[in-house]
Amino acid sequence: MVYAMPLHKEFEYLGDKIEAASFRESPFTHLYIEDFLSDKHFDLVVNQKQINIPAQKTTKELIDVLSGCGWEIKPFPGCTTSIEEYLSCYEKNEYPVDKRRLEGFGLAYRLMRFDDSVISRLVEYLNSPHFKSALERKFRISRPNRIDTAIHKYLSGYEISPHPDMRSKCLTYLVNINTDRRSEDIPMHTHLLKFKDEKRFIYEFWKYNEQYDTDWVPWEWCETKAEIRKNNSLVMFAPSWNTLHAVKLRYDHLLFQRTQLYGNLWYTDVPFRLDSVLYDQFDFKPSKTREDGM
Repeated sequence: MVYAMPLHKEFEYLGDKIEAASFRESPFTHLYIEDFLSDKHFDLVVNQKQINIPAQKTTKELIDVLSGCGWEIKPFPGCTTSIEEYLSCYEKNEYPVDKRRLEGFGLAYRLMRFDDSVISRLVEYLNSPHFKSALERKFRISRPNRIDTAIHKYLSGYEISPHPDMRSKCLTYLVNINTDRRSEDIPMHTHLLKFKDEKRFIYEFWKYNEQYDTDWVPWEWCETKAEIRKNNSLVMFAPSWNTLHAVKLRYDHLLFQRTQLYGNLWYTDVPFRLDSVLYDQFDFKPSKTREDGM
């Protein structure tokens, strides 16, 4: 008789890697782990037919193929849920967005059907109490929370300007599982950023006014300190007042699509969203102290 390996045993090395990893402190506290999935698991994921989509001739054909093999469009920041709106804006390269912060929007897909049992078990593990407990131990999380991990694809246009994440997020993490090696050299990756000197005062407001949610800010207020380009690499951090990150996709999604294992821990003891002080309220430069003290 053949016995199946317990779920947590097959993938528990992922939780072990997270617990063993050292934190990086620049530009903010985070984990960065290369070769997160084993070679066997990574090769299986990026070559699985639902994930490794053949090149398509048009965006409409790509959308039809994705919907036919288990992918569903989901509401997501920096994206629309309307295929018609996306196609119209993408073809014209004209988007009804706040031009000070954004150039466009995309479509976000979540894999809702798993044709491969190993990938199904992987996602199940990444939503399991075993994995969640490993994250809580590593980041010393004691408040009540829930976990949500999925496989996502994002089409060109997807953009979120620099932001530290909303207060209800307890943890944010992603793993690049792109199907084309060229992906590492294409502008389609998560940026880790810091405010430029003249905008660093915003950190202080966010740090000491936790009753207000944060907001997206213009790219020009920040400078990129790192990009998470490498395939099969993980970045993970606990959102805080200084965890600025962003993404802007401008690439040919007909050849392959930006694909990730993406997840969050969400606090369950606070409202999903708080009132925000919008970014334009910070649209000034602090004046220098006058020599006369007034």
